[in-house]
Amino acid sequence: MRAVKLTVFIDVLSSWCLVAQDALARARTHFGDRLEYEWRIAALNDAFNYSPEQMAFYYRRTHSISGVRLNAAWLQSTADGSKWANLAAEAARGLGCDDDRVRLALSTGAMIDGKHMAQRDVVVETAAAAGSLDRAALERAMDDPRTAERIRASTASFRTFGVDMRPTFVVRNPLADAYVLSGCWRYEPLAQAIQSAIDDQDKFDAFMAANQPPAGVK
Repeated sequence: MRAVKLTVFIDVLSSWCLVAQDALARARTHFGDRLEYEWRIAALNDAFNYSPEQMAFYYRRTHSISGVRLNAAWLQSTADGSKWANLAAEAARGLGCDDDRVRLALSTGAMIDGKHMAQRDVVVETAAAAGSLDRAALERAMDDPRTAERIRASTASFRTFGVDMRPTFVVRNPLADAYVLSGCWRYEPLAQAIQSAIDDQDKFDAFMAANQPPAGVK
């Protein structure tokens, strides 16, 4: 039985990406090895241009919808944004931490614990600890132009879908069916898209196994 691929486009300091983490974790647990998973960065602005008061309002609004209470204390000025957090997560991936531990440590460190994750030193300390990485090696990777280029490339890939919300989940099966759920944070629609992609692939494979196609048919 072939797996379907789930790609989630995130910004490390996007509140809704953190809110959606529960749905993502549930889907990965439920579908197991039928699901091939990866995350990619779709960067927001280096500076969010929100005041602390504005961010606190947005987080209260998020709580009213999702039930998840976030901490706006990490943002201290309108110049704060996710540049360093995104760079650290992508750099850690390049050093072998391609799972969720570093990006989630940065996300929760900011939006749950209120740490100033717009500050490079705080980001580096948090990411190095979460990934058991050498701090100097992590900083070199963050400063490597190839790391920023990977972020630019994944952000450009995200934009090809014609959407603007983070997270965006893209579910693909080997048939090349694609389900794009932009701004999705609930488990049910994500699970339904994955199950549909799996079901169609399984039925296709079963038919092809039982039927000899004529010449020229793939």
